Amino acid sequence: MYMPAHFASKDFANIGRMITLCPLALLIGPDADGQSFGSHLPLNLLDESSARSGCDILLEGHMARANPHWGWLAGLHAQGKDVMAVFSGPGAYVSPRHYDSQLAVPTWNYAAVHVYGELELIDDAQAKDALLKRLIAQHEPGYAAQWRDLPDDFQAKMLGAIVGFRLHIRRWEGKFKLSQNRSAVERGRIRDAMLAGSAAEQDIGAWMAHLGL
Repeated sequence: MYMPAHFASKDFANIGRMITLCPLALLIGPDADGQSFGSHLPLNLLDESSARSGCDILLEGHMARANPHWGWLAGLHAQGKDVMAVFSGPGAYVSPRHYDSQLAVPTWNYAAVHVYGELELIDDAQAKDALLKRLIAQHEPGYAAQWRDLPDDFQAKMLGAIVGFRLHIRRWEGKFKLSQNRSAVERGRIRDAMLAGSAAEQDIGAWMAHLGL
């Protein structure tokens, strides 16, 4: 994506934080005719520490077996092509009233992460069960007991209706457009206004505070 240097994040800890806070990804890859196709799926970051050790950074998720996208994406590896996943973070309007000069226009602050890598399918029932339990642990640990107590035939039916996958991240981009191109005084006004605003604005303000802006 278009990446002015002052908006680029070099620290994978911030990338991992945003994936964890905003896990719904748009998984993009071509369909059978080579046309763009997207699936909206929650993805779970398995081990962000691998970014520091030189090993693969792994995301995992699943999609409905009825969705043909998994089959198309699985074929990309043989073609030497990567899958792309887009994570959209918070975004908010920025008024020019926060700037010192009247010669100013509005803008939009936002955070976005793009990751690229190889898709590995997971279709073994036990492996998919483990994948779902990790997803449950991330989002609703209290549901784990209910899932375990469901009838075996019902669990088997649910597991058979999905295809799991891992995305081995080879490359990533993090863009945090948070008024870094403005003065410290102007950024302070924007941050304070965001923190006192709507839920989306508060998320932007929190990111500005987290990054020391």
